[in-house]
Amino acid sequence: MHMTDTLALAADAPVAVVIDLIGDLDATLGTICADALANAVDAGATSIVLMTKHVTVTSQEGIAAIDGAVGSARALGRSVLLEPGNRRMRAAFAAARIPVASDAMPLRARSARHLMIAHHAAKPTLARTA
Repeated sequence: MHMTDTLALAADAPVAVVIDLIGDLDATLGTICADALANAVDAGATSIVLMTKHVTVTSQEGIAAIDGAVGSARALGRSVLLEPGNRRMRAAFAAARIPVASDAMPLRARSARHLMIAHHAAKPTLARTA
């Protein structure tokens, strides 16, 4: 009797991943996000949604890291949607000329894997001089 594993995904089955960024989008979070995106692509993700709804502060280095990672994933044929989530992030991506998902696009699949990455930059403390 021959049995098949009905729960295993086929090699060509689409895999959706949602990466949700939280906190301060600086060089550190940008690098962590780029690594997570590359790992998702290496693991076989075919559809990726990058959410920046909960990002509070951005820097040029963080935006550049995300732009490079999204471009690399798209160059490998992956579908990557960048969802800004708030007015501040829309303005940051528009200033950097990075295309984002429109409101009409379906952003989340119910069966998607969800990864949340949080980073808050340390505030510099002022040293007393006197």
